[in-house]
Amino acid sequence: MEDFSITLIWLGFFACIFFGWYFYLKARNKERMALIERNADVSEIFKGREIRFRFPWLKIGMIITGAGFGLLLCVLLMFIPEFENIVERTDGAAVFAIMLFFGGLSIVVAYYLDKPKSR
Repeated sequence: MEDFSITLIWLGFFACIFFGWYFYLKARNKERMALIERNADVSEIFKGREIRFRFPWLKIGMIITGAGFGLLLCVLLMFIPEFENIVERTDGAAVFAIMLFFGGLSIVVAYYLDKPKSR
């Protein structure tokens, strides 16, 4: 019975993908036919869209730098006995939390640095 339900799930998944694609093409064809009937300019439909994708090197670099700075801070704080006791009690979760904090802080800084470029 379990195999039957898994088969039904997969069939439903592929049916959703197929029918989504089918109705997308059907709607696009209807729109084009309506434009042709009204003698509208059809060349705009077939014109390629301009794709402007920039890889977010600044954000990735800032995240890595922030996480590295958090790790460096944890290594430096290990020389303080009180912090070493905190790390031992939390099984290293304090180090991970500090790395996440500085990584998140660097994402916020990267957002504000990249914001003027997008305008």
